[in-house]
Amino acid sequence: MDSFSWSNPPQELTDRIFRRNSINSKDLARCSLVCTTWRLVIADIWGKNFSLLRTANTGVTRRIVWDYKNFQIETFKGCKVELVDSLFHWEAIIIGPKDTPYADGVFLLKICLSENHSLQPPKVKFLTKVYHPNISRAGRVCVEKSWCPSLTIYQLLLVIYARFSNPEPDDPINCEIAQIYKTQRIQYDENARDWTKKYATASQKSAIDWSRFLKNNKNLEPTKLVD
Repeated sequence: MDSFSWSNPPQELTDRIFRRNSINSKDLARCSLVCTTWRLVIADIWGKNFSLLRTANTGVTRRIVWDYKNFQIETFKGCKVELVDSLFHWEAIIIGPKDTPYADGVFLLKICLSENHSLQPPKVKFLTKVYHPNISRAGRVCVEKSWCPSLTIYQLLLVIYARFSNPEPDDPINCEIAQIYKTQRIQYDENARDWTKKYATASQKSAIDWSRFLKNNKNLEPTKLVD
């Protein structure tokens, strides 16, 4: 088994996992989306020794797996997500958009999905310090007002990404920064750029493979990337 790559698990393993979770092989053949999705997730976690499939046949986990696969198909440039240690714990990278004080910054987010997903919104927290009126000092992002059961994680991250370009100072989490944004815009931009330069770098520890992602996004020179 050691001879297999984590991104290419052996066929007998995936077949055994499917059988153990009472997923009939004919059903898999009939529903290519389910088959492809689960094989993608198994490949993603193959080298991490996770036990993520014990509740594989529940509506919640099916929705999460669909959401994860959908993100791989419908992603936007400058953003990537990965599973960390369970289907309910994701990590994301967002590259700060051009023409903003956050340009080229590398921002890490932790996304914790509820056991009642998607009826309850996920908890989203920036692991990178961000100078922004809609992000708390601890990194928390309020997503309750944006969330609805039909919203995907892809769409939610698009909303968060848009706030880099268009903060909402009249609905702040950090009132002090919101006030600076409204009354001292030049100072706000300088502070945001300083924080981005200081904290939003590739030196942060992440569950995501930085090097290929950042190189593809032409964000940093390969010599500056963490291993």
